[in-house]
Amino acid sequence: MSVLDSEVKFVLKRVFFFDIIIAVVAFIISYVFYKPYDYIVIVGLILAGFNFVFNAISTSFILSTTGKKFLTVLISVFRIIITICIVIVLCGNDKLKYIAILMGYTLHYIAVILHGLTIKKSERK
Repeated sequence: MSVLDSEVKFVLKRVFFFDIIIAVVAFIISYVFYKPYDYIVIVGLILAGFNFVFNAISTSFILSTTGKKFLTVLISVFRIIITICIVIVLCGNDKLKYIAILMGYTLHYIAVILHGLTIKKSERK
């Protein structure tokens, strides 16, 4: 039995597709204008993508089981702590790296918005 239904898989694939396009554009722009931070922007985008996928998997699993709704909070806290640890290790004391990684993390939401804007009206039902 698959934890993710076909609709969730479809959303993940489409958002991942937009993430790749955004990552390429972001890398080119950051490489040209902000070369020391080009990989940090992409890492932020990748972190956001992983969090998106892990959230979809954990939410689908929790909704498919009964009596384990408290796991939603625990899994969310765990994901946040892991993300914060990765960010702190990568950025250290460099404030500009924190800004770059937040920019990359935020770029993922553009992919989510693009997915929402591109689905057909019949798919929204």
